Amino acid sequence: MTAAAAGAGELTTLSPEIVRLRAETSPDWLAQRRRAAWDAFESMPWPSSQRDEDWRRTDISGLRAERFLPLDDVDGGMAASMAQAWDSAEPNAAFAMDAPNVGPAVSDADALLAQGVIITTLEEAAALHPELVQRALARVAIDESKFIALWNALWRGGVFVYVPRGVEALAPAWIAHPASGDERAVIPATVVLLDDASSLTVVDAYASPPGPHELFSDAVTMLNIGRDAQLDYILLQQWGERVWHVATHRATLEANARLHFFGATLGSHVQKSYWEALLDGAGSEADIAGVCFAEHDQHIDHQSLQAHRARDTRSDLLLKVAVRDKARSVYSGLIDVAPEAVHADGYVQNRNLLLSEGAKADSVPRLEIKANDVRCGHGATAGHIDEEQRFYFQSRAVRRADADALIVRGFLDDIVKRVPHPGVAKLVASLLDAEVSGLPQIGLAEAEAQDED
Repeated sequence: MTAAAAGAGELTTLSPEIVRLRAETSPDWLAQRRRAAWDAFESMPWPSSQRDEDWRRTDISGLRAERFLPLDDVDGGMAASMAQAWDSAEPNAAFAMDAPNVGPAVSDADALLAQGVIITTLEEAAALHPELVQRALARVAIDESKFIALWNALWRGGVFVYVPRGVEALAPAWIAHPASGDERAVIPATVVLLDDASSLTVVDAYASPPGPHELFSDAVTMLNIGRDAQLDYILLQQWGERVWHVATHRATLEANARLHFFGATLGSHVQKSYWEALLDGAGSEADIAGVCFAEHDQHIDHQSLQAHRARDTRSDLLLKVAVRDKARSVYSGLIDVAPEAVHADGYVQNRNLLLSEGAKADSVPRLEIKANDVRCGHGATAGHIDEEQRFYFQSRAVRRADADALIVRGFLDDIVKRVPHPGVAKLVASLLDAEVSGLPQIGLAEAEAQDED
């Protein structure tokens, strides 16, 4: 695929000139990384549903990435909408906006800064704290995949959070990744580094307006959790209905580290998202929960990895999905137990509710066990609304539509209880209530931007 100018003087995202511009404003170590990543990107083929097992059920041949210009501005109403979500769910959180020409990048962070927590743009951290950023990026190679290579070459802005040893953060960090416009590419970057015996809650939110505008998102989140540290990570994905979204969310856990990961997927046209927990330290634990509601012609693909690489590690994953209209959900989950990971305890399950005859859900949970004395398992279900449950409600004078809504909401209710923050749990519940009642939450409506005095 060849990059071409989209208009007079405009360079697309897939242009070496963009890489050169990014490198010029980067410290030497990062500039070298960007250039090497671009070389890797150019040498790799695009993923193919015909050739690559990871992509067998997700076709991105319709993505013409050479058409997309780099995101250089975000509508003020979009930024205001994301700030309103933060203010309603967790007004005490520090707020970081990962968007060009929207400021300030970080606000309401006094409580964290007083504890020695660093919260800033990833670009600024790369210049001021290079040793921390290099340490945090060590677990993402520049050439792991076509999309990760592109991210390494082109990310801009981004958000970096570092919690020092022994610090229990007094406030969460709320990170917003807004996008708007048409035929724009956004490269969201969230990098979190928790030193030993520290703790933090992070909310990572992605959104764009509803409507026909086409966007391309290539996102990477790196979560580094030190020995005896704990991270609560909440992912909210609410892209508009014509967004192509590829993402890797990777957590690396050292000895006795704890991860609570929750993801809510509501938006995008096509999504391919990797949720990965690498349990590298003995005694580390990861609890992963997610909910997805897909409709219209959405194609939502989740792929998870629970990699047990040390003894006495534990992981548990539950993804619940509701699909209606002509939407399709794809889930592939792997528990991979290394030979040295004795006493590993892992479970993965995917539960799917089909709300229309045209809706589809594919589920492929897998185990690869290379150690003795482990306890691992998997489960998957797919089905329609239970007729006996529907009859029970209707026999008590509940209308069919209301009965179905109660059943769907009951199916999703236990996953909402796993959101590791009460304010965000309330927000997720309200979004799901709207979905169940027939109000799609694909995209986030723009608020009126407030003018600065």
